[in-house]
Amino acid sequence: MTKRNLYEEFIDRIDQYVSSGHFFEASWYVYAVLEDRMISMLQNSGGATQSNGQPIRMLGPKLTTLQNRTTSDSLLAANFPYTKLVSWKDRRNSLMHAMAEGTMNIQQIDSDAEALATDGQDLIREICSGATRLKKHRNKVQTD
Repeated sequence: MTKRNLYEEFIDRIDQYVSSGHFFEASWYVYAVLEDRMISMLQNSGGATQSNGQPIRMLGPKLTTLQNRTTSDSLLAANFPYTKLVSWKDRRNSLMHAMAEGTMNIQQIDSDAEALATDGQDLIREICSGATRLKKHRNKVQTD
């Protein structure tokens, strides 16, 4: 299976899981797609490794690195929905911590999981399109 086929399958599963009310499953696939597309954006905006040559692994550092690059890269800035990504990440983290700590009732967990999955469903389409535009037009737009 090619990577493209794999991600098409992921997106199909996200849609199926959201439709059937399996919001945690959908969110897990959303997270995988977001991570991959940010790696692509990193690769097409200066590289996906830290100064020590190690890959940038966690979502937060990927977001920060990409956001820092937007100041000198107008194409990245136009295609990187930083605020939406940070919001999604923070809501995912808050939900997981609240579940682990037992600070939310089950109705709130279900409601937050649904919002996370449905918002993620829209967000992956935006980030996938942005990563594709960045890759396609990279040689046409120079960084400052």
